Amino acid sequence: MMESTEFVRTYVSPLGSMRMLGGAPALDLANTLHWRDGDEIDFIAGYPDLLGFCVPARLLSDTEARALGRLAESHAGLARDVHGEVLKLRAALKSWLIHAARNLNSGPAAKSAALRDMQVAITRAGGAAGLGEILHLASASANDAIHLPLRRSAAAAAMLLLFPPANDIRRCEADRCGGFFIDESRSKPRRWCSMEGCGNRAKAARFRQAHRK
Repeated sequence: MMESTEFVRTYVSPLGSMRMLGGAPALDLANTLHWRDGDEIDFIAGYPDLLGFCVPARLLSDTEARALGRLAESHAGLARDVHGEVLKLRAALKSWLIHAARNLNSGPAAKSAALRDMQVAITRAGGAAGLGEILHLASASANDAIHLPLRRSAAAAAMLLLFPPANDIRRCEADRCGGFFIDESRSKPRRWCSMEGCGNRAKAARFRQAHRK
């Protein structure tokens, strides 16, 4: 279970801080849309937010994010389109994770359908980009460069499918959270995104319920 003293990469956005608790970039991407205090929050509401998220998610370097931010100012329409494609990829990813998570019950037919949709989404997001267009920004055209966050997000999702983690993927059991993470606990299964966050809130809610008159 993750301790509060452990360093955790964090995306600081206008909507607040999002800690990278998924254990894989694709899971962190899925977790950019989740519930907090009864409200659904989208941490990548636009292309600039996407760039900001990609740095702590280790999908872009600081230098790449700054360069893409400047480029997007003169290609605003293309940047909006790329952002929209990332949201489509995220939706397919979350749908697959809902069926793939160890602590969620899903039938084999639903799992297979979600996996097919995920594979299609990765193929669409990857486009016809070659390895050089995914790895390198300096030699890319403006079109390819602005697509870089989408291409790398698709690559992260593909890595999760092709090389599944040794430990289970689970979904946070806290009410209205929905975050996904790799369970690396050594004793009993990890139940929450973090003990100091969702875990403490869940325990407090159970305490209030038990002592309610």
